[in-house]
Amino acid sequence: MRAVHPPLYPSLPSQSTPFVLYAPYLHVSVSSPVSSQHRYCSPPLSPPALSLTIWSTLPIELVTQILLYVAFASRVDAHALCLVSSAVRRAVLPALYHNVFLRHAAQVPAFVSPFAVSTDWHPSHRCPSPSNAKLLAYIPIHALALALPTKRPSLEVALARAAPALASLEHLALTAPLLGAHAHWLRGGGGGGGGEQRAIQPRTLMLYHLGRPAPVHFGEPFLRSVTHLYTSTLTGFRGSSLASLPALTHVALATRAAQPPAIIDEVLASARRVLAACPDLAMLVLALDGAQMPAQVQAQMQVQELANVLGLGPSQSPPPPLGAIALPAPWRTALAQLPARKRDPRLHVLPFALRARLAWQDIIAGAPDVFACARVWREAEAHGDAAGMLRLAAEVTARNTALESWKEDEWDLDLMTAPGYVHGRSADEGETDTRESTALFLWLTTIG
Repeated sequence: MRAVHPPLYPSLPSQSTPFVLYAPYLHVSVSSPVSSQHRYCSPPLSPPALSLTIWSTLPIELVTQILLYVAFASRVDAHALCLVSSAVRRAVLPALYHNVFLRHAAQVPAFVSPFAVSTDWHPSHRCPSPSNAKLLAYIPIHALALALPTKRPSLEVALARAAPALASLEHLALTAPLLGAHAHWLRGGGGGGGGEQRAIQPRTLMLYHLGRPAPVHFGEPFLRSVTHLYTSTLTGFRGSSLASLPALTHVALATRAAQPPAIIDEVLASARRVLAACPDLAMLVLALDGAQMPAQVQAQMQVQELANVLGLGPSQSPPPPLGAIALPAPWRTALAQLPARKRDPRLHVLPFALRARLAWQDIIAGAPDVFACARVWREAEAHGDAAGMLRLAAEVTARNTALESWKEDEWDLDLMTAPGYVHGRSADEGETDTRESTALFLWLTTIG
């Protein structure tokens, strides 16, 4: 019997459907005592009505878990539950603040207002009470993504007020300019509530850009606990580098597959320097964006999809050769030219790259990430499993295609300056347009 492999990546939820918290490897099967040939005659089973009497007898812990489950399943339902009562609102707030994504300056005051306690507070339906602010200070925020304009001191001061609530932050995504602008409160010294504030200590850091990579001060104290780094730059300043991150174990890089040989050599040389400087690093994954599959492989994929739709099972065509779905020829040549003593098994190179927004979605959902994908790819390559390799590449391509319908600014993890980038018109500079086609810069800015 042919083994059925579950997809490595979860399907992308559409914007019209509520977001459901993804629980990897959680499968529940229910068997029915009714035979399949008569099952259509059975009337649909409706859930039992939960009367107020039954609801009032449930333990408060169970009620809280039910409300949290509903809130995590749908943010729309979570917002509706907040209007029921203050007690229900307190129960569902952890779901609303579990993952925070700020992409507009107007969102910052609404996010910060519950944490800003005013001494001359007066009752108002627009402003939360100090009791709510005290409550929110103890609600953990596990993931924070910032896509805000830079050079806005008012936003920096406002976010500093919410810093005490970020003490349990696990995942942080932002650009290098934003990291420098907000470093004062990320260090733990910018809180506005009086008293001692603990520094932010994320475990996962994503450094994306919106057109142009920028150097990063990797020696910041709030980065000492980072174990997984998704970065668009390897260049540090003030004498810092990736070796300045003592807890670092996993690094994910990305660049375009179509590069001149000189840049390919420099990218691989930079990756080797990182591996040499970080002996405790377990994996360094380099993903190549835009690698094209041969027409023969694409045709075989379409035949297999048609066979699945028609219920014909696996197609009888032979699997594609490994070389057809492996790395592009220039990258294979550059890797083959390395002496055996310079080939580090910790370096993984993938012929596809997941978009940064999707990688962030997998991080906050606890789904298999790019490092799990790299391990599966290497294992499939070692066993000659061309079908498994093809399946991984197809899943990434399908997810990237679905992301294009989101109509939002794309995060970039590419080590190169984006094609069409115009200095001063990037979102990194306070604007939003990074798709100008009047100039083309393919020079490497971040390899040191």
